[in-house]
Amino acid sequence: MNQPMPSTPSDESKPLISSGLLRKAAICIAAMGALTLALSIVGRMIGERMVMSGHSIDPSPVAISLNGNTIVLPANTIRFDNQRVGGVHERIDAYFTWPDLEGYTHANRRHFNDIDNSQQLVFLALSARTMPMDMSARLEPVYSRLTDGGTRSKESGLLAYAFEDDTRYAGEILYVGARNNDLAFAARCLKENGMPSGSHSCMRDINVGPDLTVTYRFSRKLLPEWRRLDAAIKAYVMDSFNPSESHKSS
Repeated sequence: MNQPMPSTPSDESKPLISSGLLRKAAICIAAMGALTLALSIVGRMIGERMVMSGHSIDPSPVAISLNGNTIVLPANTIRFDNQRVGGVHERIDAYFTWPDLEGYTHANRRHFNDIDNSQQLVFLALSARTMPMDMSARLEPVYSRLTDGGTRSKESGLLAYAFEDDTRYAGEILYVGARNNDLAFAARCLKENGMPSGSHSCMRDINVGPDLTVTYRFSRKLLPEWRRLDAAIKAYVMDSFNPSESHKSS
C-alpha cells in the first residue's frame, strides 16, 4: 500500500521572484537611473563647452595691466580664458564683430564658430611697443624699398604693391591709402592663392597710447571699409583706457 507523501509546500505556492531579488532589481534600476541622469547632465555640460569652444558670453569688464598701462575690456571680447583674469599681462588677444564691435554672444556665435561666416570678425593683439615706427611710419623708409610699382585696386580703391620675391614679405601685398592730415593707411595682406574664404589674411599695426602697439587682423573683404575700420579700431582701443567714457560702459 502506498504511503502518503510528507506534506511539503507546493512549487506553485512559491513566489516567482523573491523579495531579495526584487530589492536587488530596485537597487539596480535606481543606480541605472542615477547614472543616466549623471550622463545627461555631463553630456549637456560637455555639449555646452563644445558650443562655446573656449569663448565667453560674460560681458563683465576685466581690468588688465599691460606694460604699466591699465586697460579695461569686456570678458567676452578676450579670446583666451587665462587672459580673462584681471592683473598683469604681457599681451592681450581680443576679437569682436564688425561693424558692431561686439564680443561673443549666443546670437552672433556663427561668426566666431564658422570660418565661412567669420569675415565680419576683427582680431586684436595688444602688447608693449617693440618698434618705434608702426606700419604707416614704415612705408617710406622700409616698404618702399621692398615693393614694385603699385596698381589701383578696383575693390578697395587702395594702391596695391607686391613685395619682391627675395624679401621677408614675399607672398604678401601692401595696400596703401592716402589720408588728409595723417599718415597713410598701410596694411599687409597675404596673396589670395589658396586662402580659404573669409580668412583673416590682412594685418596692420598701430602705435597707440603710452608705449603700446595694437596689431589687428581682418578679412580682405573689409578693405573697402578701410577708413572707417581703422578709425574704429583706434577709438575702441583708446576708449579702453577710459572705460567710463566709452561705449562699453553703456
